[in-house]
Amino acid sequence: MDSRIEAANACIKYSSRQAVVISFVPLVSIPLIHGICVKMIVQLNRIFGIPTDMRFGSEIFHDILTGIVIAPAMAIPVLGAGVAHVYIKSIGEYYSRAVMAVLDSVEKEEIEDRSRIADRIKYELQNMHKQRRTQRMRLGH
Repeated sequence: MDSRIEAANACIKYSSRQAVVISFVPLVSIPLIHGICVKMIVQLNRIFGIPTDMRFGSEIFHDILTGIVIAPAMAIPVLGAGVAHVYIKSIGEYYSRAVMAVLDSVEKEEIEDRSRIADRIKYELQNMHKQRRTQRMRLGH
C-alpha cells in the first residue's frame, strides 16, 4: 500500500503543478482545472486498482467533490495560481483518503464490481464531507 500512496501523492503533485500553469489564464482556466481534477481522479483509481473510467471520475467530481470547491477565486489573476494548486491538492488528498478507507473495508471481489465500488466511494466521500461540515459548525466557522 505504501507504494500506492507514494504514486498517489506523485499524481496529486503533478496535477497540482498543471493547475498552477493553467491558472494564469483567468476564467478560461476554471473548466480546464476541473478537467484536471477528473483526470486525476481516474489516475488515482488506476493507482489504487479500482476499475473506473472518465465518466466515473466526472460523476464523482461533480456530485461529491464539489463540496470543497473554491473555483471562483481562481478567476482572480495571480491569486489564482496558489488557489488552483491548493484546490487540486485538496481534492486529490480528500479523494485518496476516501479510497483508502474503502479499500481497507472491502473484499477483493467487491473492487471488481464497478457499480458497487463507485457507490462505496461516494458513500465514504459523503460521510467525510458530513464530518467536515460538523467539525466546522462546532468550531463556529
